[in-house]
Amino acid sequence: MKHNANERAKQQALDEERRQIQVRDDLQTAKDQDFYTRLSLHGPDADTPEDTFLISVYSEHWTHENLEAGETNTRDIELDRVTVDADDLERHSQDYGVTEPSCSDPRQSPDIWFSSTYPRQDRAYFEQGVQKYYSLHVHEVNGQRPTPEDYQRVADLIGARFDHALRLSPRHEQEGPDLCL
Repeated sequence: MKHNANERAKQQALDEERRQIQVRDDLQTAKDQDFYTRLSLHGPDADTPEDTFLISVYSEHWTHENLEAGETNTRDIELDRVTVDADDLERHSQDYGVTEPSCSDPRQSPDIWFSSTYPRQDRAYFEQGVQKYYSLHVHEVNGQRPTPEDYQRVADLIGARFDHALRLSPRHEQEGPDLCL
């Protein structure tokens, strides 16, 4: 009989511990849901779509004669209106050596492009003296014409620097649950 009383006491203690854990978990879930609500999200699985960029990459080929004349006759389209995500945008900018914005302030012009500052050192460069320069044009960001803020985000992604850069506010500054579980 004493054995059953000990077992019953242990079972009651376990039940009480489970109830306390459930109450604590429910409270944390309510706090987490409040956090997601403040961010206009439904929950941790509410994934926002990744930014998409509609871009083109153009090239100019300069020979010694072109440099003397101040004009090139050879222009090519490397990528024509291709939709890419942020990772591909960064990769293409690295592949083509694109690092310079066309102006000093993203608010300065509605059409900004980014260009390479050094020629690609490929076979034509060493054998024929042809210097290739590239320019990256962003036509749309998420289906819309780019804003100065979009151009600043692109510059930040590809490592380009405006002389008068915009300060973009962080997207989420509020405290909340760790989303990286």
